[in-house]
This record gives sequence, structure tokens and C-alpha cells, in this order.
Amino acid sequence: MRSYAVLAPEAWPLRNSATSKPRNLMTRALTIALALLALAPTALPLPQLSRAERKERVKNLPEKYRQFLLDVEPIIQKGEEAAFLALDSDAQREVFIDAFWQRRAPPGLSGEVYRARYYALIEEAAKKYRRHTDRYVVQVVNGEPQDIFDPDCRKLLQPIQIWHYVRLANGSTGDVFFYIPRDRIDYVLWQPVARGQVQAWEELLTHGGLQEGAVAVFFGRPFGRFGMPLKPLIESDCKDPDRLRAAIENAEIARATASKVFQAAPVAEEPMKLLLKSMVLADPKAPKFTAEMTVRFPRRDGNRTDAEVTILVPRSKLAISDVAGTKTYRIDVTGEVLKNEEFFEKYRYRFDFPADIKADMLPVVIDRLLPRGTFTLRVKVADAESHAEAIVEKEIEVPDVGVGAPAPGRAPVAEAATTTLRIIPLPDQILSGLQHIDTIAAGADIAAVEFFLDGRKIMTKRQAPYTLDLDLGEVPQVRRVRALAVNAKGEPLTGDEIEVNSGTDPFRVRIIWPRVSVRLKGRTRVEMAVSIPEGKTLAALQLFYNDTPVATLFDPPFVQTLDIPATAGVGYLRAVATLAGDPSPPVEDTVVINTPQFMEEVNVHLIELPTTVTRNNRPVNDLDAGAFTVLDDGKPVKIAKFEHVTNLPLSLGLAIDTSGSMQPRMAEAQKAAAQFFHSTLKPGDRAFLVSFDVRTDTVQKWSSSLADITAGLAKLRAEESTALYDAVVYSLYNFHGVKGQKALVLITDGKDTASKFTFDQALEYARRASVPIYAIGIGIGATEVDTRFKLGRLCTETGGNIFYIQQTADLDRVYAGIQSELRSQYILGIYPPEGVKPGSKWREVTVQVSEGKAKTIRGYYP
Repeated sequence: MRSYAVLAPEAWPLRNSATSKPRNLMTRALTIALALLALAPTALPLPQLSRAERKERVKNLPEKYRQFLLDVEPIIQKGEEAAFLALDSDAQREVFIDAFWQRRAPPGLSGEVYRARYYALIEEAAKKYRRHTDRYVVQVVNGEPQDIFDPDCRKLLQPIQIWHYVRLANGSTGDVFFYIPRDRIDYVLWQPVARGQVQAWEELLTHGGLQEGAVAVFFGRPFGRFGMPLKPLIESDCKDPDRLRAAIENAEIARATASKVFQAAPVAEEPMKLLLKSMVLADPKAPKFTAEMTVRFPRRDGNRTDAEVTILVPRSKLAISDVAGTKTYRIDVTGEVLKNEEFFEKYRYRFDFPADIKADMLPVVIDRLLPRGTFTLRVKVADAESHAEAIVEKEIEVPDVGVGAPAPGRAPVAEAATTTLRIIPLPDQILSGLQHIDTIAAGADIAAVEFFLDGRKIMTKRQAPYTLDLDLGEVPQVRRVRALAVNAKGEPLTGDEIEVNSGTDPFRVRIIWPRVSVRLKGRTRVEMAVSIPEGKTLAALQLFYNDTPVATLFDPPFVQTLDIPATAGVGYLRAVATLAGDPSPPVEDTVVINTPQFMEEVNVHLIELPTTVTRNNRPVNDLDAGAFTVLDDGKPVKIAKFEHVTNLPLSLGLAIDTSGSMQPRMAEAQKAAAQFFHSTLKPGDRAFLVSFDVRTDTVQKWSSSLADITAGLAKLRAEESTALYDAVVYSLYNFHGVKGQKALVLITDGKDTASKFTFDQALEYARRASVPIYAIGIGIGATEVDTRFKLGRLCTETGGNIFYIQQTADLDRVYAGIQSELRSQYILGIYPPEGVKPGSKWREVTVQVSEGKAKTIRGYYP
């Protein structure tokens, strides 16, 4: 839910002035997507080195890194070597080497352990064979052979060794054929390629063998399959001639692929290219310009100091970028922080400046949180359009700045003022009833703290400690708690806001500071936090001031200093986060700043209506938006969003009864649920698993891994009583903030016997959650009227469905029906009518369709 502050009674114009309609969120989403596509990190092209350039660069390396290249010669890929030779500093080389080993380490093994194993391997190989000879390389790449065959030929054939592998690193199986050429002293791989057949066989012969073979061919007495006097030579000169003959013929047949025994298992180069992109590397082909760097230390953050780095970039050296009609100057920043000539941290940003900016020098401001000590900063600033670049370097001494105070001799910045107020966060769990709200306040000008709940002032505390015991109500719901510090005149100074019962979606972004700002001018420090699902990585975090992109951050800490114009009025900050290589839509958070003292709020929260349409009890999948009419409290409203499920990821929860009465059915229920997830979840979908008996437990949190979910099912055990209504509330809590298609499947075999929440409270929570519930009642007879009635209400009020079966063998059929319905839904979006305020009464919704029958949630709370 998003709320924007407005002056009462007129709405603040986040609405189109010409149409007086809410902002088009689809247009905004498209703009964000295009902007993120433009800023997405692209792989750095690898340098192409000639043989002379390579030789020169290797020669210029310190001995330690020349030795590294020699050690890894059997396994390093050409692109990796070229990238390593392009690095500028030893610190970069150390980071590269660590990543080199980690890329090769199997899952669950650290790069350091893999590195130690590799060096043990090459030492073992070096004890048997001279380094960098063919046998040494083959053993390093492929390991010890399963068998070594030496035919012990005496005078007509050169010394031969045949190594047998069940599986080579390149994936093939077979023999590796070595021999000692007549002019060499060590074994080499026999590679009969690009030579005539006779010449290839002659390589295996001694001078005596050549003479005998030549006479045999001259008199026209060929032997063997290949026209050479092979049979008599082998049989007369070697032991086990049959095995040797087969090995020679196999080697000749596989001659085109023989060199692949030197090829280590391939490693993806994309992570390595992205690593290079995060390093400060000069592009010899890029135009150069001069930039100025200054550093100040405005404040302390925890046990570190905020090092605010400002780089002035000449606008005249930049080209204008045009992304989706928005013209900007885009500057890419890559930075390294070194301590004692070693990497302390690295980071990447992108900054956007409007094309109509008048300043000759564009200020790029970077915040890094550093401990006290001496550091070296290396920063590359590059124009994203023309690729012109500058590299600046500076050694700094980071002081230990006092809490809330600027460094000695430094001017304070807006957010470093001594007047602060922050709310101590509450536990991230389901909360209801009486909760204690505590704050941390600093500043002599604070005369009182006003507390607000969901935008309504509920108390003023005029002396410290500024705390409050707040009743959140019996039914858990999303609540916003705000604290506002005022001076003796009642003028607002600063404040903070938290959200309670915010759900468990693992992908979230939040602007931590500022949350409540009424006088924000000049340099302003914006702090953001991002929660990333397990196994995923952040693609980018983009910060907007109003609709203007300000900066894009790729690495923590997610802190950005921006300049709020002194003449600026009401505005807003927006943070948008996206995941790398994941179809999940972006998530965002918005904070309104510089709000007047007396304000109301207008709700622009988009209400999503998951809708199923059936005709003759079969899903209808070919309707467009024009086929639907939505009635809000009996009056038609405009459909602001229309999507079919084929375009949307599915977020699915399964709550399964594990009370003692389910014991005989548990094995079948687990098996059927596993099959349901296997057939239902597609790429981009995700699910969670909850079990409930006398208490409710999360067996598997949100995950897109079918293996994780199946493993969770295997943990289920049946025992104790049934807390059904608690399970409904607990499960639906997980869906808060989740957009798009979603559903909760609830499996139970009886009535509630142990819940803390009542049925009415659970129903109220389900109404607020707006998540379709599909309940499956196992063995619930027709005489259990009350149980059937309550399960049915939970489903019909939320737009789901109820199924009654007598045995778990019927679960497959029911799951098939649920899957069919979930994959045949439409998502309709509406905005509440003008004048409807957040927290007002329940509003009934009806969806009508031109043909067939529509089913959706019964209503919503604004």
C-alpha cells in the first residue's frame, strides 16, 4: 500500500492535471523497466592481445603473478588470462585470483580449499613428470588415469604410454596416447592431425622401424587396416600387440579431438567479466578528461565514519543520453578503497543529471562508511554515452567523528544536525494487541513528540522518555506508526515512521532515512535497506527524487547524498530495486518530504482483484478488458489494470493440517502435495509451506526451488490439536506486499480446537489480505455444518473455492482443479473512488462479465 500526503481538502497533484486521474502505474513500471535496462551492467569486452603484447605484459608482472600464470596454465582459459593481464594493480590481481578459485570450486567448497587441492595436485604431478610437459598437463587437468599401459616395444617402435580414463574433464571417455618422438627425450601426446596417414604412423617408428616399414611398402606388401606393415612390427616388437593395435586405431580415429585432453572443464566467463567491470581499469581507447575529487567526513554511522566523496565532472566532456524520451547526462562510477595496498572494498554507481542542467561541473557524491585509518581511494568516472573517462586517486586519513557531530573543521550537512528522532523497530512478526513503542531522541530543541497511528494523531508526549503503549487491535493488520518531534512553538522538526505487520516477502526495499521530513534542504543523506531472497543477487537499486533518477547503487552500503533545492516544496523520494536474472517485478518504497504541518492523506492504493471466469464449469481464457465491469459498492469504476495469468508469476502458499487426526493420511498428503507443486510451479513462481497443529510453523519460507519445497514436505509430522484459524492468519501474513497472482491452499480434516484467534478475526484478516483461499476438507461429513460453513466463508469471501473429499487419494483430482483455476485467472486493478480515505469501512466489490460467470474477492478495506 502506498499513501501520498496532500493538503486538505484538495489532493496533492500526484495526479495528471489534465485528466485529474491517478498516475498510470503501468506507464511508471514501463519507464522504470526501460531505465533499468539502460543501466544494467553489461559484460566488459575482454582485451585482444597479440603474442608480442602478451609476452610484454607477462614480462612486466611481479614475479608472484608470473608464477601464478605458470601454475594455472593447464586450467586457465584464454579470456581469463587476457583479463588478468589487463589489471592495473596488485590489489586487483589478488581479488581476481580469489574469484578465479571460487569460480572453479564445486558447490559447498570454498575457493581457498579448492586452491589448496589444486596446488597439492600439481605438486604430485610434478613429482612424476617434468612441469608443463604433456603428461604433467593431462594429469593436472584430468587427474590420475585409471590405468597406464606400457607396451614395452624394444627396437622398431618408439616408447609408448597409453592412459585410460573412464571420464575426462572434457566429458569424453577413452585412451590418451603418448609417445617419445625420435628427436625428443620426453613423452608427448600423439596427435595425427593435418598429416598424411603414412606420415602419422611413421612418427611412431624408430629409425630401424622406418627402414623395415619403408621396404615393406616399397615392395607392395601392406599389412593391417591402414595400409602400413603394422601387424608384423607390433607383433614382433611389443608385448600385448592386440591391445596396442586397438589403442593405435582408436587414437587415429579420434585424431581430430585428441588435443581436447588438455582442456579443463569450462568455467563461465560472465562472472569474471562483471568482476572486471567493478574494478578501476583504464580503457586505452576511451577519450580522457580531468576530474576533481574532494572528501569530507560529515558524521559518524555506528562505529564508522561517513566519508563523503565529491567528484566534479566537466559537463562539456559528457554526451546526452536519451532513454525512453528522457534526456540525461549519465555517469558511471567504479571505485576501489585500498588499505595497506589491499582491497578494503569496491563499489559501482550510476548517476543521472537532467539534460537541462546549467552547472559547468556536475557533482558526483559518493558515501562510503569507513573505520578510522589511512585509505587510498581510486575512482573512475565515465560517461555512459561517449565512454570518455577520468581516473582520480587520493589518499585520505579517516577521523573518528563524534556521534551526530561533524568532523573537526568540517561543516555539518542537513541530515547531520543534532536534532534526530528514530523509532526502535518492532519485531518482524505478526503483532496485535498492546505494543510498546520506544524512540531515540537527540536535540535540545525538542519540546514534545507527537505519535500517529495510520495518519491519525493519538498522543503527545511532552517530556522524555518519548515512549507509548499502543493498542494495535485484536485483528493483526498493517499499521503505520509515526513519531514527530516538535519545538516549543509546535513547529515540526523531524520524525520517523515504521510499518507493523509488513509480511515475510524476502524481496523488499525501504528508505530508512529520512522517513518524516518537513524542512529538508541542501545536502541530504538518504539511507536505504534492501532484503534479497536467498540465492538471489541485486541487479540495481535506483533512487529517484520526484520523477528524476538521481543515482543507481549496485553494492552496499545503500547510502546516497543528494542536494534538495532550497526552493523545493513538497516532493518525494522513491527507491526501486530489481533482482539479477529473475523475472520478479521491481519492488519500491516511497517517502514524501517537505510536507506542510497540517496534512491529510489520500489513498492511491491499487486494489487487485484476482478473477476467475467460467462457462459451463470450464475456465474462459480469451477475454479482454472490455468484457469486464467492476462495481465498487454498487457503482461502476474504471479498470486501471488488466493482466492475464500467463504474464504473471504465481506466489503460492500451502498450509497443511498436521494435527494427530491427520496421522493416517499424512504420507498420501505429502505425496500429493509434492506432485501438485511439481506440476504447478513454473519458472518465476515461488511458494512457502506452513504446518499447523496446536501451533503454526513455517516449514519452508518463500522459495522458487522445487527441491526446497519437497524437502519441507518430507519434514511434516502429525500430532496434537488443530489451530486452524491461527494458521489462516499466519499464512496470509506471508503475502503482505506480494503483487500479482497469489493463492493459499489450506488442507484440514476437522474443526478448529486450539486457535488464539477467533473465526471472525481470521475472516477479517482474510478480507484485508485479499488472497484467494482454496480449502480442502478431508473427511468432513455433511453433518459438520458449522465447520463446513466457516471453511466456505473463508473461501468465498476471498474469491477462492472449497473442496470436500473423503480420502487423500482424491487430492490429485482436487489439485488439478486448483491448478486449472490458478492458470486461468485475470488480475483486475481498481483505485478507490475519490474521497475514500485509508482505514474506512469495508467496501463490497462485484465483477461482471459479458459472458460466463466471474468469481473474485467480495470486497476490500481502503
